[in-house]
Amino acid sequence: MKLGRFIVETHCHAQRHAVNVEAQGDSSYGNLAKAMKLATPAEEADGDEDVVIYDNSDRVLRDMDTYGVDMCVLLSGFGMTNEINKQIIDANPEKFIAAAAPAQTKKKALRGEEEWSWEAAAEELDYWLSQDGFRMTGEGIRGDPTRTEPIEWKQRKKDMRHVFDVAADHGVPVRWHTGYASGYGGNHLFNLYPDWSDPTLASQLKAEYPDVPIIFDHGGMQAGWREDYVEKCCQVAASFDDVYLEIGLYWADLMKKPLNDPNIAIDQILWGNDWGASMVQHSQPNEDPPTFWEQIENRGLPAHQPDYWGAGLRQLRKYAMEQDLPQEELNLILGGNAVRLFDIDVEDDRMFRNYVDL
Repeated sequence: MKLGRFIVETHCHAQRHAVNVEAQGDSSYGNLAKAMKLATPAEEADGDEDVVIYDNSDRVLRDMDTYGVDMCVLLSGFGMTNEINKQIIDANPEKFIAAAAPAQTKKKALRGEEEWSWEAAAEELDYWLSQDGFRMTGEGIRGDPTRTEPIEWKQRKKDMRHVFDVAADHGVPVRWHTGYASGYGGNHLFNLYPDWSDPTLASQLKAEYPDVPIIFDHGGMQAGWREDYVEKCCQVAASFDDVYLEIGLYWADLMKKPLNDPNIAIDQILWGNDWGASMVQHSQPNEDPPTFWEQIENRGLPAHQPDYWGAGLRQLRKYAMEQDLPQEELNLILGGNAVRLFDIDVEDDRMFRNYVDL
């Protein structure tokens, strides 16, 4: 039995990297993140590339069928492209929508073809948000991919306004990355960007752009077990009713932080996992927490497709049963809130809780 009437995965990477591990050498983990950012789309590859990116939506669709997931929000990252996401949407428009990212602007800067500019990034975002199926920006707000020195918050906030301006023009949400993965040497962004280390800074942009919703990618828990980012995300969500938290990577007890907070409405919770990412589930029975996600270097790179939805649904079911969560609220978490936020057409507009004042 499905856990809800209409299930939306709000954090899905339907593109996958094929890595020439031997070409990475002894320092493969340290170089891998950089190589992935310049991944070549499979249809453009000539066979000599270190990293190729390809359409992995067949596996997504299989898992959607397995777990009863009705729709996915496609995100790019690490060399993934808007173009491939658009192809996936066009092939199954009833199954997928996407977030727009300045992917080509970043690749041109990394290749030295063009100097990074926020104006060019905003222009690319504007183009993709004008295309059918693109309903938000993200994942997160990146920046100049060639930057190596930390940036002060005053300048960073000025830069981020380019993204918020485009989102405001299109009436769509902005995704704000939160959380931390420890493995594979890809965490330099936390040293560069103050907003990646402190989600409460989102309050300042939210106050400037009251009509632009913010989605906290991962709800502060991308990987590991440290809860400080979650608490900071909850602090912001408790202050603004259109700041949203993804809880797909939470373990059951962690869900109590936002769901038991009287200032965070059930309407602000999204079922966003990280389908297609490189993390794996770590289990430690009789410990706290009993399970969490992480990039675990000593296991090597996962060549299999980690099962995010099976794990995520088990944790949400556990919380719902222990807390006796009303089904109407569970339906909102699993899909109703996403349907409203992303303006998704559904077959029956009475699937989700709604009351009329007389």
